[in-house]
Amino acid sequence: MEDKKSLRAPVSQKPHVIPKPEHPEYLGGSITVEINEKKITVPFGTTILEACKQAQIHIPTLCHHEDLCVAGVCRVCVVEVEGMRTLQASCAFPITAPIKIKTTTNAVRKARKHIIDLLISEHYGECYSCFRNNNCELQSLAKEYGVDHYNFGHVTQPRFEVDNSSYSVVRDMDKCVLCKRCVRTCIDLQEVGVLEAIDRGHRT
Repeated sequence: MEDKKSLRAPVSQKPHVIPKPEHPEYLGGSITVEINEKKITVPFGTTILEACKQAQIHIPTLCHHEDLCVAGVCRVCVVEVEGMRTLQASCAFPITAPIKIKTTTNAVRKARKHIIDLLISEHYGECYSCFRNNNCELQSLAKEYGVDHYNFGHVTQPRFEVDNSSYSVVRDMDKCVLCKRCVRTCIDLQEVGVLEAIDRGHRT
């Protein structure tokens, strides 16, 4: 990644990454964690999501992208960490101590299903009439978690005009899931900074 000092992004948008130890085999450089009752050793600061990938355990994601800084906004990747009151976003949880993780408990699957339900409730239109039908990450997740009807309602009228003024990008905000990939790409990679999310929660 480019030196943080040379990035023009605001401080709040700059990547914050725990540096991996140069020699993880040394004392304190690596940590043994338990994922779904399987023990695995990872370098200090590895995220739960990265550890799960190393153990070939699938964790669904929407906002995460390997080329972008950590956001942890979509919460689709939540997992259960023993001893913690709430579910944790695996993409934004650095492992700094031995922990026990469960990725497929009833609470985890129920939370992911509700999150996907809520994301779809903000969508205008139907999947079968969308040009991205059968080539959509959100649609694939809905199929994986059995979301086949609108538990939290459904937008029946478009709220935004489609912006197709660009030769290369079409922006349809009625399809936005607020993953902020476009925002982070614009700020961190392109260093233009013309996109940002406004407000919080359901008003975003």
